[in-house]
Amino acid sequence: MGVKNSVLLSSGPIPAAVPAIPESDPYLVWLSRTGESIFWAGDTAWRLYRLGTPWRPNILVPASAKPQPIDISLQESQSLLEQSCSLFLRWFSQTFAEPTDFWYILCDRYDFDALPGKMKTKIRRSQKDCVVRQVDAAWMLANAYPCYLAAYSKHKNSVPYSQSEFGKNICVSGVDGPFAFWGAFVRDTLAAFAKLIVGNDYVTMVVFKVHPDYSASRPAYALLHEILDHYVKNESKPLNNGFRSLHHQTNMQEFLLQFGFRPVYSDLKLVYTPLASLAIRTLYPFRTWLDRIPASRIVAPLRSLVMQEQVSRTFRDSPGKRPAVGSAH
Repeated sequence: MGVKNSVLLSSGPIPAAVPAIPESDPYLVWLSRTGESIFWAGDTAWRLYRLGTPWRPNILVPASAKPQPIDISLQESQSLLEQSCSLFLRWFSQTFAEPTDFWYILCDRYDFDALPGKMKTKIRRSQKDCVVRQVDAAWMLANAYPCYLAAYSKHKNSVPYSQSEFGKNICVSGVDGPFAFWGAFVRDTLAAFAKLIVGNDYVTMVVFKVHPDYSASRPAYALLHEILDHYVKNESKPLNNGFRSLHHQTNMQEFLLQFGFRPVYSDLKLVYTPLASLAIRTLYPFRTWLDRIPASRIVAPLRSLVMQEQVSRTFRDSPGKRPAVGSAH
């Protein structure tokens, strides 16, 4: 058998019909237009995500950039794994009123005047040193890598992209799609930047990096204020910063809470193939040992995989003990 309480792959039927890509989600439309493989279970689209390891195995995650609870049966999940040749599926099925070990961060209301006095002072001071403006993917490709690389000096257990990987995965991938790039400049130097996916009724911040040499000018404050003012306040689009980081330690979410973000607590669901289950079952007893090994392109993803299994077990080992506030049912 596989990992404790984990779902394993067995044969299952392949869906007979494939739903049309919903025009209401421009990110899904863009994925389809660029030839990205999309798989379906009911009305939910899934996409491949490749782990940042030398062998780059596939995992399957919800295709939409808008966090939503998903109801998927065991049979459907098994069929998806077969179709996609992925190692495992990852999603959440419900949200909770009480804290859990997994969450995403959301800001659905932003009012500068309602912020605490100290926060308003920090933002005003940042605006004296920093100019915030939108830039395009071509500009990012030519100018943003030094800022990106410097930002990683703060990340203990993570390895940055090479310059070519940065261009491909962050800049070029943002061409001709529902993406926006914003930069905060100290004089003429890029001190912080963000990459956003802009949907019709949501915004997802997929990258937010700050050059540590310019921390005294607080470019992160100026940048995030302009983004929230533009999308959340003026366009009434909730902005999320994705899920809890399992890859490296970060203070980003604590920083966001100061601006009125809030955690949306959820569960974490994993469905493994037998091969992935065997690997996780083998590594799991050595999770403490893995934390002591210096980060590398092999170690960091393995550490993240073991960490997500540990989080997922908290829901499988004590189901039904938290009051749910939202689900896909």
